[in-house]
Amino acid sequence: MIKHRVRTVVLSAFFAAGSLMLGTAAIGQTTLGEVLDEGISANQLAQESQARVNEIVDATDNIITEYKNVLKTVDGLKVYNAQMDRSIERQMQAIEELTENIKNVTDIKRQVEPLLVKMVDGLETFIRNDLPFRLDERLAGLERVKDLMTDPNVDASERFRSVFELYQIESDYGNVFQTYQETMNVEGQERIVDMLMVGRVALLYQTTDGQISGAYNKETRQFETVSADEFRKSISDSIKMANQQIARDTLVILPISAPEVVQ
Repeated sequence: MIKHRVRTVVLSAFFAAGSLMLGTAAIGQTTLGEVLDEGISANQLAQESQARVNEIVDATDNIITEYKNVLKTVDGLKVYNAQMDRSIERQMQAIEELTENIKNVTDIKRQVEPLLVKMVDGLETFIRNDLPFRLDERLAGLERVKDLMTDPNVDASERFRSVFELYQIESDYGNVFQTYQETMNVEGQERIVDMLMVGRVALLYQTTDGQISGAYNKETRQFETVSADEFRKSISDSIKMANQQIARDTLVILPISAPEVVQ
């Protein structure tokens, strides 16, 4: 009886131990699966975290690159601004110089314009007292210049140029040897005549039929007929020379007044 009870106890203990071992094995299997699942989850989380870290790193790199580009742009703008500052400084100096020049020009303009008016008036007096060659044309040019003197749309430089251009034209007439046609009163009749300019030395005419010739008398300020027998051929030849119809080395005798003595 005692042996059986011991065996029973031993068997009971054996079965209990076996049951304990089976239970422990079952618990071990359940824990390992959970651990594996947890490991997989942790791995996935690590991968996701790494992906986020990579995104953050890439974003950070982009920000750093943009920042460096901004710094380069800022440096370029600093250089540009420095150049612009120097340019503005030089422009301000130029403005100051121009302002001073404008003041000087204004002062000069106040002095020049009255001078130009006097020059035009003096030229008009000269033309009206000069030999009356191309008189209408010369007076028309003078009137154009006088209009410029009062035109607000014409600046002082253009007025100055126009006045001196007119003076140059009048000066050039002193070296002119030319002929032109004009209608004038000859012995009470309107006749077309060939006018002959010999600089400012003489102004002669001859009717187109060659019958009447004349010369301007500076003292009487009138045209006077001259001897046909004495001067008709010479005046005719001179007109032909001015028109380049005959050689200019032809000897002619013209009714030219003696030079006046300047007092």
